[in-house]
Amino acid sequence: MNKELISVIVPVYGVEQYLPDCLNSLIHQTYEHLEIILVDDRSPDRSGEICDQYATKDPRIKVIHLNRNSGAAVARNKGIDAASGEYLFFADGDDWLVSDTIEYLLMNMRKYNADCCVGGCITVLEGGDGSLEYCRRKQVPDRCLSAREAMRHVLLRESAVWNRLYRRSAFDDIRFPEGRINEDEPVALWLYSRMERIVFLEKATYFYRKRKNSVTTSAFSLRELDCVTNSRENLEFVKTVDPDLIPAAEFKYIKTMLWCYVNLRKLKAPQAREAGKELHREIRKNRRIALRNPYLGVLLKVLAVLCAL
Repeated sequence: MNKELISVIVPVYGVEQYLPDCLNSLIHQTYEHLEIILVDDRSPDRSGEICDQYATKDPRIKVIHLNRNSGAAVARNKGIDAASGEYLFFADGDDWLVSDTIEYLLMNMRKYNADCCVGGCITVLEGGDGSLEYCRRKQVPDRCLSAREAMRHVLLRESAVWNRLYRRSAFDDIRFPEGRINEDEPVALWLYSRMERIVFLEKATYFYRKRKNSVTTSAFSLRELDCVTNSRENLEFVKTVDPDLIPAAEFKYIKTMLWCYVNLRKLKAPQAREAGKELHREIRKNRRIALRNPYLGVLLKVLAVLCAL
């Protein structure tokens, strides 16, 4: 196997307890020709110091310290800008990789002549007592998807950017939307839209740690409205690149609005009330589309009608 350089980009923030597991899994990969870019997003704990310690031990590690906390999107963009590899791989600082993840993804990327290779994922649920529960979704055999199929997968389910090997050229004019959460989904959609073959593998290559205090598990806040913005922009995007995907994009947009609208009613802040009024208007505007949508189930259609009252 030719030794192309692969850049691994890791945004780092508040993961002092978990970061060594992530970094150890990277430096001990069976594929060794790596450039490991750690972007310290002005972490308030010892995460930045741990990055520097590892960099002194392994010359493949580069550390970027941001001047202020800017969010995962900015950290990933800084990593992309600094990357010199022919391929990119993203990992989060509290997750870890199987020992042959990079080698296995590259091998299958070549085998299927794919533009992107996606490994299987094991979700690790963290208990209050420090215990870990390992969960794996129903396994599906290796499969190659077209751009349309992969984009539909993003719209009907969800998507992340980690645990995927990309050709560096895919990011030539794509960056993460800064200042938002849930920034993975629009980027995944944009990337897949320009690809011919995306291979999804059955084998688990990545351990995704679901922490109780992480962004994905914390209580609902106004920041979640970024999900509405992202899904609305995704709808506008597919209207221009692949109109056949409009029903899937409308499904995601309506489902996201309903979820946010219901949760906003639990918040008492004036901003929540104003945001709720705006969502109510948008749900009313889209209620007929919701009733016709082939992907929305009966319960969500009923909820759309009730929220539009």
